[in-house]
Amino acid sequence: MGSNKYTAGADKLGIASAVICTVHCLVVPALFLFKYWWTNTTGKTLFSGGLPVWWELFDYLFLIVGFIAVYHASSHAAGRNIKKALWFFWCCLGIAVVFENSLHWMAYIASAGLIGTHFINIRKHQKNAMKAKTIV
Repeated sequence: MGSNKYTAGADKLGIASAVICTVHCLVVPALFLFKYWWTNTTGKTLFSGGLPVWWELFDYLFLIVGFIAVYHASSHAAGRNIKKALWFFWCCLGIAVVFENSLHWMAYIASAGLIGTHFINIRKHQKNAMKAKTIV
């Protein structure tokens, strides 16, 4: 069995994954704006069939990495509410990915929630460690 000692690795992975996911989600609208500009200035169409499949597969990669980060971070969460929040925001992200055409905005909220909750988890663990040192 693994150690019960907390390390911030899962939280840092979750933060990095959510930040990269947000950037990924922001690039898509930029590509469509670029497509519009490119079509109007050259008469040729870029990405005429939509985005490549491999680009959309990144959404599921972020979900998988996020699941791993949430699973490990929640197993050592500093509180029950943090554990619930991590899973809630991950589920929101999953729903946003599956129903991307109508709920794409939810991915931004879920990513921000994951980033914030992972930061709170790290901070609470740091505070608990400081309390433990002062008690000893």
